[in-house]
Amino acid sequence: MSTMSKSYKGHRLWLVVRFLAWLPLPLVTAFGALVASLITLVPLRYASAYRVVLINLLATHPDMSLAEARRIGRKSMAELGRTLTEFSHVWHRPVAQTLGRVTRIHGEQAFLEATASERPVLLLSLHQGSWEISNLYLGDKTDPEKTLIMYQPHPATLMDAMVKAARERTGSVLIPTNSQGVKKALAAMKAGGTLGILSDHNPGNRSNPCVPFFGYDVPTPALIDKLVQRYRPHVFIVSCQRGEGGVKDIHIHFEHSPDIEQASDCTAILTEMNAALQRCIDRNVAQYQWTYKRFKWSPQGRRNWYRESMPLLRQIEQGVDRKTLGLHPDADM
Repeated sequence: MSTMSKSYKGHRLWLVVRFLAWLPLPLVTAFGALVASLITLVPLRYASAYRVVLINLLATHPDMSLAEARRIGRKSMAELGRTLTEFSHVWHRPVAQTLGRVTRIHGEQAFLEATASERPVLLLSLHQGSWEISNLYLGDKTDPEKTLIMYQPHPATLMDAMVKAARERTGSVLIPTNSQGVKKALAAMKAGGTLGILSDHNPGNRSNPCVPFFGYDVPTPALIDKLVQRYRPHVFIVSCQRGEGGVKDIHIHFEHSPDIEQASDCTAILTEMNAALQRCIDRNVAQYQWTYKRFKWSPQGRRNWYRESMPLLRQIEQGVDRKTLGLHPDADM
C-alpha cells in the first residue's frame, strides 16, 4: 500500500473514530456487536475472520463440539465488535468517565505494593475484553515517569498519533516494539520502573523460541525471558474483562505470577507465561480475540489451518476426527 493510500485510509478511520466517540457508548458498542454478528451469518467462504475464530476454538478446545464452537464464535465476534467500537470512547472521552466504568479491580493492592518497592514491575497483558482501559488505569495509578507501555505503531501516521496521544493521557509513556523501544524497556527495568507488554502476539522475528500455548508450540516473545532473567521483576498477568453489566461493568485483574518470577530458564519462563494467559482466556473464552492467527507458525514451519480453513471445517462437520486433521494438541507436528 502506498504512503498516500495509507494516509487516506488513516484519515477516514480517524473520522469514524471521532464520530463514534460523539455517540452514546451503549449505542456505539451495540452497533459494533451487530455488525460483527452479521459477519457470522454470511456463507463461511465470505467470512474469513469467523473461520479463523472457529478454527482457533476447535483446535484449542479438543472437547468442544462444532455446534458449541459456532455458538461461542458468534458471541466472540459480537464481543470483538464491542471492543473495537469501545476504543473510540476510551481514546476520546474524559479519562474519569472511562475509569468510572471500572467496577472491580482484583489484586490491586498487591500490584500497588509492588510498584512502591525498589524492584521493577513487569505487566503481561492480552487481547481480551476491554483491554485498552488498562492503559489509562496504569498511568493514573503509577509513577508516570517510570511507567512504559510497549505498542505496535499504526501504519497510518494520523491514526498512530491519535492512539499514542490517547493512551498517554494519564502519564504513561508508549514505546514502539522495535530495537529503540526494547532499549527503553531495558532501561526502565534497570531503573526499577513499570513496563507493560501485550504478550499474546506473534513476535515478528521467527527466531523467537517456541513453547506450548493451548498445547501447541508457538513462537513466543524472547524479550520477556530476557527481562525476567536479567532484572527479576515483580510479574503480573493483567486482564480487563466485561462483567454482567457489559461495557459499564469493567473488571481489571492483576494476578501475581511467582511461577514466572522464579522460573530458571527461557523455556520455563515463557511456558509459565503462556499457561497464565491461557487461564485468563479460559475464564472468559468469548471475550478473547480469536480472530488472531496465533497458531500460524510451528517449529517446523507454517501450519495450514487458516489457509485451508474451509475444507477443514467441512470435514469436521462431516464427522472427521480432528486428530487426523492436525487440529488437536496430541496431533501437533
